[in-house]
Amino acid sequence: MPEKSPSPRPAALPSLTGMRFIAALLVFLAHMSLARMFTDQQLNKEIDKYFGMLASVGVSFFFILSGFVLTWSARADDRPLLFWRRRLAKIYPTHFVTWIGGLLLILLTGRAVSLTEFAPGLFLVHAWVPKYEVLYGTNGVAWSLSVELIFYLLFPALLLLVNKVRPGNLWKWAGIMMLCVLAVPVLAETLLPNEPAGGAKFGWLQFWSVYFLPASRLFEFVIGILLARIVMTGRWIPISRTVAMLSVVPGYLLTVWLPGSYGLVAPAVIPLALVVASGAHADAAGRPSLLSGRKAVRLGELSFAFYMVHLVVAYHGPVALGSRRQWGVFEGIVRTGGWFALTLLISWVLYHAVEMPVMRRWSRPKAPPSAPVSPASGASSNR
Repeated sequence: MPEKSPSPRPAALPSLTGMRFIAALLVFLAHMSLARMFTDQQLNKEIDKYFGMLASVGVSFFFILSGFVLTWSARADDRPLLFWRRRLAKIYPTHFVTWIGGLLLILLTGRAVSLTEFAPGLFLVHAWVPKYEVLYGTNGVAWSLSVELIFYLLFPALLLLVNKVRPGNLWKWAGIMMLCVLAVPVLAETLLPNEPAGGAKFGWLQFWSVYFLPASRLFEFVIGILLARIVMTGRWIPISRTVAMLSVVPGYLLTVWLPGSYGLVAPAVIPLALVVASGAHADAAGRPSLLSGRKAVRLGELSFAFYMVHLVVAYHGPVALGSRRQWGVFEGIVRTGGWFALTLLISWVLYHAVEMPVMRRWSRPKAPPSAPVSPASGASSNR
């Protein structure tokens, strides 16, 4: 069978950048549902039912996207140490600032501070610890960075392995990775105790092993790597961005309806994989969309800071998450709008004052200074 022609590979994938903010917004909405801020308890129940699992979709999107984009932008002459340096320069400064900010705000509330609870989060190893207070730390969303850190450490080796897969076998390996995603909750439900915590429909250890454990989330990252290779080698199937996005709806409904930990990750992985790959394929072909527009891309650039700061603002801002305060519908909506606006403002500051300056300064080694040109050498070179 003749090889298919590879898709053109532009450096930028604008619609995927725009999608990043949508994914961060899904996580925001899921945490909004946790506030149970309305005096109408039936409304709280419905919001929690249909919005509460959106964070799972958003995080899974980020994990697949991470593998895809890193593969898409990989350079043949890149060295692991330089790659790791760039990734740490990207994620750690914003994490450090939000970790410190969360800690200071906790201290201001008078809450007791335990080093064993908070220190693992500072070093991004807390996703390996099956304790809620450790996973939450000073900024609850940072557990996903602990997972991403493992992705980054393994990426050079994973990319080397995937690059050795023949293009005709890439879809087969993507299917195998998907079966692994499906196997994780089966093993968790079979092998781990079902001891629900906090009214959840699954046991805590099942929840942790399926949702937080970095080893369990690695399959989504590898799916992203494989999909990037599929698009780059011209093996992508003819599916539009619109169809791919619509496929997320039944995937999410399964996330809501499936019992136990089966709905935590697996139902939305295939639709999200289709969204990422179809978006990249359209970008490579030069087909614009609303998500590739300037404003959408700008919001996508702020998405990491937005994601990292929104939960800290939720606990210490207008909605007072965790305080059990409740309001009427109008006031609850206004407070949510204030939470969103304040989060967006702080994320803009973090992006311009922390993320970008550190990336420019530390993401790559300084170029060695040019040797001064002596008059003699200068004269010689002009001959």
